Amino acid sequence: MSRHRTQQGMVLIFSLWVLGILTILAVSVAVGIRQKIFLIRRLDERSRMEYLLQAAVKKAAGFIHEQMAVSSAMINPQVKMNLFNNTHELSQIKLGQDSSGVWYMAWFGARSSLRWGVVDEESKINLNKTDQLTLTNLLARVLSLKEEDAVRLALALLDWRKVGEGELHGYFSDDYYSNLQYPYLKKSAPYETLNEILLVKGMNKKMYDKIINYITIYGDGAVNVNTASQEVLLALGLPEELVDKILSVRRGKDGMDATPDDHVFKQSYEIAADINALIRLNLDEAHMIDVLNNKGLLTTNSFYFTIKAAGKLWARPNFKTVRAIYSARDDKIIYWTER
Repeated sequence: MSRHRTQQGMVLIFSLWVLGILTILAVSVAVGIRQKIFLIRRLDERSRMEYLLQAAVKKAAGFIHEQMAVSSAMINPQVKMNLFNNTHELSQIKLGQDSSGVWYMAWFGARSSLRWGVVDEESKINLNKTDQLTLTNLLARVLSLKEEDAVRLALALLDWRKVGEGELHGYFSDDYYSNLQYPYLKKSAPYETLNEILLVKGMNKKMYDKIINYITIYGDGAVNVNTASQEVLLALGLPEELVDKILSVRRGKDGMDATPDDHVFKQSYEIAADINALIRLNLDEAHMIDVLNNKGLLTTNSFYFTIKAAGKLWARPNFKTVRAIYSARDDKIIYWTER
């Protein structure tokens, strides 16, 4: 009887050991399966987001191409509204249950509002083409810098793309960058991305976030008077009263861009005459516009556009954004970055 009970006890202990080992194995397998399910879900969400953002950018690019084809590559009031203020086409781009939109922040004086549409890159100052005075004017106004600080930063930005020594020897030259704690070489070539300005002496992230809306590296350097902001037109050297007249004519009675009552300048050499037909220009003001036009600094059309898309997966809280540059000349995306 005693021996029988001992055998039963050993069987019970062995069974408990086996049960414990099986439990540990089951838990390990469950954890592994859970991790794999989580990984698969993350990969699936990443793929869905990638396809969603690609769909938004491609739809916007295709829409730009379509509008330019219909208008023979000329911006008119309807095309302007379709590209820069189009809730119907660009606010709800669906891919299954996931949704995205193409948007930007539009400024009207001190007021801003979110708009569904693309951004005209040729409404900005081209960092690879501009001169010191224009860039200084822009930096002083947008970044609220003193004149001497704006001049210093403008020289640094221009020196970055200049081959050889800068205008202030030994300060904006290769010597400055090579003697930093973590040294690097000055570009000595045109900017290829706007992120490069963060490497320039005197520039920081806060400044970058402000100035990015007013500078570009795309186009031939001429500014589209149909889409340029007040800050850009002032930076070109036009007085505030003349800029107000340009914007007043361009925006129509409602005082807003990309709405049905907009006036679109068709040819750069007709800008002064078009304004004068609605608001009287004096001879000096007409001459200022003609001077900029003769220098090739004004245009009435554009071929490079920023497509900023934001995507959100169904039942997920987080957004992801992409910024792409579309060339209507080549009908292709020439730049892409994600955040």
